[in-house]
Amino acid sequence: MKRVKVTDLYYGDCLSKMQTMSDSSIDLIVTDPPYLMDYQSHKRTATPQFAKIAGDVDGHQLIKDYFAECHRVLKQNTHIYSFCSWHHVDFFKQEFEKHFELKNIVIWYKGGGGIGDLEGSYITDYEFALFGHKGRRTLQGKRVGAVLKESKVPPATMVHATEKPVKLIERMILASSNKGDVVFDGFMDAGSHGMAAVRNERDFIGCELDKNYFDIASKRIESASCTLDAFFA
Repeated sequence: MKRVKVTDLYYGDCLSKMQTMSDSSIDLIVTDPPYLMDYQSHKRTATPQFAKIAGDVDGHQLIKDYFAECHRVLKQNTHIYSFCSWHHVDFFKQEFEKHFELKNIVIWYKGGGGIGDLEGSYITDYEFALFGHKGRRTLQGKRVGAVLKESKVPPATMVHATEKPVKLIERMILASSNKGDVVFDGFMDAGSHGMAAVRNERDFIGCELDKNYFDIASKRIESASCTLDAFFA
């Protein structure tokens, strides 16, 4: 029998949405908040999909409030993953550890080039994700290393400047949740987290402040949901 999926997508500020959510109502958070580095690709300044990210400047209070709300809405004995850049990992780690037990800094090895001083620095071919517990929950499946190798989204098909590959998010979701669980992300971006959730029969709640990105994410998540419906039909 096909399970009925619940997908709740919210256009607007994630904190406003979270304030309407009940305590201990979420099974897993996999999230990709602004990195606080005012990033924009210089090669894509004229492309609407690669406009500057809302909250990416002076968003320190946002991150503080967000982690506090994440702790409130998460159930006991659950996991949280929060991507961040090395530029401000000290700040993210400090705020994260106010609410969660940090177990690892997971390294996403994405290969390829990166941003920054292309001649005076090493290639930034990785990103960080803080991984922590609220209470304690064991990981599912075979134990693996903290370096997750997954190719980044090809530039020609990217629809968001910090888009994560769906397969990477699926690895986190499968390790930290069960079918029917509720996955939350307060910063949907291109919708990869929602796609990974519904493709693996998890329910998803997501927020996005930028209308353009919200529309893109909604269409991608709906497409993933429809594909799964067809599979079970």
